[in-house]
Amino acid sequence: MRDWTHNFGAVNAIAPAVLTDDPAPLTIDRSGFDAVTFVLQVGAGGISFTNTNRIDFVVEHSDDAVTWEAADASNVLGVSPVVGGNVLSLRSAHPDASVTRVGYVDGTKGDRRYVRLRADFNGTHGNGTPIAALAVLGKPRNLPAAA
Repeated sequence: MRDWTHNFGAVNAIAPAVLTDDPAPLTIDRSGFDAVTFVLQVGAGGISFTNTNRIDFVVEHSDDAVTWEAADASNVLGVSPVVGGNVLSLRSAHPDASVTRVGYVDGTKGDRRYVRLRADFNGTHGNGTPIAALAVLGKPRNLPAAA
């Protein structure tokens, strides 16, 4: 059997919680890795989502972890369409838990060291929605990959 455990890194992108408002975004440092896949888990919606009361998930990238800009379609794999970095928008009933994979690549904007997946709550969310996301860092430049 082959060992895959030492071929990737993993860090929280959104810490697991039942949320009613935007959590503080967590910065992912890609240093030493050439690929990132976000694994986003969303539990049953705490509210009936609408165009007004929704949650948008946005991929952003940065050279310095201070100034952020939305990733565009050339930077995102696995979801479509991507507008303003938005890779998933909950705007209708979400009765069942779901898992969404979103890949990040450098694309036309150059080699960005930092990325993040931001949960953007819009409208009123009286009841929370369970959310978590993991950033899986792949294609390590050195093996074994840092834990």
